[in-house]
Amino acid sequence: MKGRWLPDADNSLVRWLPLCVVVGSVAGLGAAGLHGLLDVCTRHLLTGASGFRPVAGAASGSVMPSASRPWAVPLVAAAGAACAAGLAKWLAPEAGGHGTDAAIHAAHHDPLGMRARVPAVKAVASALTIGTGGSAGTEGPAAQMSAAVGSVVARRAGLSPDQARTAVVVGLGSGVGAIFRAPLGGALLAAEMLYRRGADLRVLPQALVSAVFAQLVFGMCVGSGTLIGVDPLLGVHGVRHGSDSGGIGGVGAVVALAVVGVAAGAAGRLYAACFCGVHDRVAAWARSAPRLMLTAATGGLLAGALGLLIPGVLGTGYGLLPALMDHDVLAGVPWWVVLAIPAAKLCATSVSVGFGGSGGVFGPGLVIGGGVGALAWRVAEPLGMAPHDPTVFVVVGMAACLGPIVRAPIAVLVMAAETIGDAGILGPGIVGVLAAAAVVGDATLYRSQPVGPPAAGAD
Repeated sequence: MKGRWLPDADNSLVRWLPLCVVVGSVAGLGAAGLHGLLDVCTRHLLTGASGFRPVAGAASGSVMPSASRPWAVPLVAAAGAACAAGLAKWLAPEAGGHGTDAAIHAAHHDPLGMRARVPAVKAVASALTIGTGGSAGTEGPAAQMSAAVGSVVARRAGLSPDQARTAVVVGLGSGVGAIFRAPLGGALLAAEMLYRRGADLRVLPQALVSAVFAQLVFGMCVGSGTLIGVDPLLGVHGVRHGSDSGGIGGVGAVVALAVVGVAAGAAGRLYAACFCGVHDRVAAWARSAPRLMLTAATGGLLAGALGLLIPGVLGTGYGLLPALMDHDVLAGVPWWVVLAIPAAKLCATSVSVGFGGSGGVFGPGLVIGGGVGALAWRVAEPLGMAPHDPTVFVVVGMAACLGPIVRAPIAVLVMAAETIGDAGILGPGIVGVLAAAAVVGDATLYRSQPVGPPAAGAD
């Protein structure tokens, strides 16, 4: 696309439609490529070298970590993180770290300047970090990769800086929506996550069209279904089925969910403070490639050792979430393990990504929150203050931990509902998210977010 596609005064959806289709489709392909590359790295590097297999839901049996060659797990994680850090530093330094913050910064300050090499470098570096056992998510890489696609398309189409900003955030939301199989949540994320307070609702139409196409392309490449393997026909026990499945209602439900929200919000605030503190200190010291590779290897070594003890630490940890939503599996996990899951995932992510590895910090927030919800259920269920099925506690914990610290509570709550395929979680989730927001305050995981949108008529 050469020349000027959109006049400055024309931001109609009809004119934007071809650009949205292109950005969304390429974002979906990129997310599918990242998904496939991560699978290859996990099978051939982590599992092939150590025999370790990440938790893959309740059907996998015991969630406790095991490896035929446990000594190799920390070594593989260290090597993968060091290679990823060196690759990013050499080819595209902006592709290091967790990605989403860089995409937000580019959207506000240089929407036409993201380089075309970023998606490829980010995909390989993140697959190396996560696929060898580093604790990180796939959404940060997908966000930065897709935002770069939006920036490149904007340059080719001759868009103005303001229009390019829309293309970048539309790409960001499409990538995250595709990787989480949550197009509506991805579109809302594009509007909500740009600022610490408020949202830019003007981008919603473009973001929704782009996210739908991203999901369609991703689904054709990877397969349809929800991210978390909960059958939507069964509903969320305790939400849709009420007392018939051991649910709780009335004041007791509100109190229990508010407690989950407060605990998850506190965990989220601690997560943001720990990760940002570690990242800042390491970044100040590891300015050269050798130092960065050394710190990244150290982070991989620490995360790998921790992952031998606690489930869900190595890799994305997404497979642990459906296991925590299964009554029999969660009830059978030792108390000390349930207590340790949120803290272990927090620490492992801080050293994996904060020490120089490449991967997202959005997804680990879901695992931390899910672990908090699971712990709350283990305490409340014997007291008759929780439903028989832990799903609602786990999902509310996910949304309450992550939504406030990325300054996108509505988007994350919708995304959490999409990941399990049940809108019934939205009502209970609102209670938890509001309680968490009161605890989180102004804390954020992304320091590139301005406080709020510019005033109407401001430059």
